[in-house]
Amino acid sequence: MDDTSIIDELFKNYNALIARIDAHTAAIQANWDGQIACKKGCDDCCRFLSLFPVEAFALSRAFCALAPPDREKVVDQARAGEEKCPLLVDHACMVYQARPVICRTHGLPIYMEKGGKVQVDFCPENFKGLTELPKEALLDIDQLNTLLAAVNGHFLENLDADLPDRIPVSEALELWQALETD
Repeated sequence: MDDTSIIDELFKNYNALIARIDAHTAAIQANWDGQIACKKGCDDCCRFLSLFPVEAFALSRAFCALAPPDREKVVDQARAGEEKCPLLVDHACMVYQARPVICRTHGLPIYMEKGGKVQVDFCPENFKGLTELPKEALLDIDQLNTLLAAVNGHFLENLDADLPDRIPVSEALELWQALETD
């Protein structure tokens, strides 16, 4: 098995999870298009994050594939240490196709239980005037986090590296390059 096949195998479960999330979010977009304000330029929620290693490596892989001038813009922003995500350049994510789970789902309706009470949350700019959403429109955030943690655990079991539980986006940018030079 060549290096690319090994890496693709490492990301197999993560990519499957992302495909499921993207299918769900596409259905939400299709069914409630007029109710969703999120679009390019709407970036108030694009904050500096820390990620599970599997997401950090996926993000890093996409970052390393950018053209050098684009990578330089991102690195400059990361060094500036602002609260905004360093991957946000001119109100657009430089690695949009590889964005983490939280970025794919932020602002969309999520379901959670807190203290035994059911809660539904979404961006206040979305679904204005709606008082109810059907269950199929909701992402069960606890289930999603459990799946992501399991995918991350499997990724770590198959990666020979000593990594922290969470990796800041600014540090994730260089992971792929380090992996390729080892």
